Amino acid sequence: MIHGIVATQWVPQLKATRAMVIDNAASTNEIMRQSMKMACPAGVALSVIDIDKAVANISVQKYASQKVFCVFRSIETAYKLWKAGVEIPALNLGDITQNSGETTVLGKTVRINPEEKKMLKEMNDAGVKITVRFSISDQEINVADLLK
Repeated sequence: MIHGIVATQWVPQLKATRAMVIDNAASTNEIMRQSMKMACPAGVALSVIDIDKAVANISVQKYASQKVFCVFRSIETAYKLWKAGVEIPALNLGDITQNSGETTVLGKTVRINPEEKKMLKEMNDAGVKITVRFSISDQEINVADLLK
């Protein structure tokens, strides 16, 4: 989840001071945690935490003085965080290609299933800006119309 494009493009270009991976499985997998730590740019703090800890930490404004770049393994995780009351002003979908069967194509690297589409539509309808952009140099695609 912290890999080449995230570490070399997104985090530096957005001037993030913390990369936060929010994923229940990764938060308890020491090998994954260590590999993400090695990939994280120098000078950028890294958190690999589960949804509950993310909600708790954000709720008490633990990261208020930092510019945090959040990475999710799935749309469902971002949706759960949002449903728990964490403000997500914008959500970019970078690479979601594991879906098969009935999918909606939102961009060259994003195919969502019907349940993900429902979650994204709810978030979009509530004012969360949903975009598709794999690399920071790619043109941003606002997918509001594709979620109807």
